[in-house]
Amino acid sequence: MSKRMEMGDLPRLIEPEGLIGFGGGGVQRKPLAAAAEIARAGLRGLNVASFLGGPEVDLLVGMGCVKRLYFTFVGFDMFGLAPNFRAARQAGRLEIVEYSEGLMMTAYEAAAKRLPFLPSRFGLGTQIMETPTSPFKMTNCPFTGEPLVAVPALVPDLAIVHVNEADEQGNALIDSDGFADLLLIQAAKTVVLTAERIVPEISGERRARSSFISRLWVDHIIEAKGGGGFSAVYPDYRFDLPEILEYQKNASDPAWLAQKVESL
Repeated sequence: MSKRMEMGDLPRLIEPEGLIGFGGGGVQRKPLAAAAEIARAGLRGLNVASFLGGPEVDLLVGMGCVKRLYFTFVGFDMFGLAPNFRAARQAGRLEIVEYSEGLMMTAYEAAAKRLPFLPSRFGLGTQIMETPTSPFKMTNCPFTGEPLVAVPALVPDLAIVHVNEADEQGNALIDSDGFADLLLIQAAKTVVLTAERIVPEISGERRARSSFISRLWVDHIIEAKGGGGFSAVYPDYRFDLPEILEYQKNASDPAWLAQKVESL
């Protein structure tokens, strides 16, 4: 059975107060077309999670869509800061829950295993445990007494991940760094993949040479050629540096950003 859907139907999957998890990392393999579709739908008060947030987070923050953000990092990698995210943080307009990379991966792993939490050594002795919105608690190993961090499961209601290729049944390939996407996909209640291309079937040989996503975890697929926007989707295309720099220069202007959303 085909799992295809249209990009225009994506906002209908977003629940009020639900948590949306975005895949990719920094300016690599970001589902920018999907983020733009959400912004065009005029949705507000969103809860968003991004392991390594980039332009998708900055765009939605700049458009006033995001109420609370779960993140480890938001930026444009070696190209600098994310202007709307930075402005919102400095002005205190954005609720945040901050993780380290290890803590967020642990939170997704707990959700993937359908556990309420998992113990971890990540976070021990760090100030991240002391932030006002920290969800983490200290605990002790029941066997050794060792102090550990209890990391609650992070369960996105909807995960959106951009991939290189998907087939009609929902199997998919990522031909570059998978970041935390496989854990995100298994943690989420509903999974949407946007794909550079949709093919009838992905062969077993190709599955062995890339990060493979099984149809068992996927609910919907959307064909979105160029869906990574100006982020890099290796080997299909590199990041568009002039467009990244133009975005950073102008994204704080609401009128410019609204036009940018329409073009993605």
